[in-house]
Amino acid sequence: MNEKERAELIKNLDLKVLKEAAKARGIKPGRCPTKASIAKLLPDEELLELSKK
Repeated sequence: MNEKERAELIKNLDLKVLKEAAKARGIKPGRCPTKASIAKLLPDEELLELSKK
């Protein structure tokens, strides 16, 4: 997935949804996570699945 596609997916997702997905995978995003920083930690397949919901 290129950066433009990733940016479009991130733009349409909520921060809360990304945080829950990271927590479910056991990923700790840090002290002040942004949508982009959390999305970079998640695999592409997970982002595509979240965007379909």
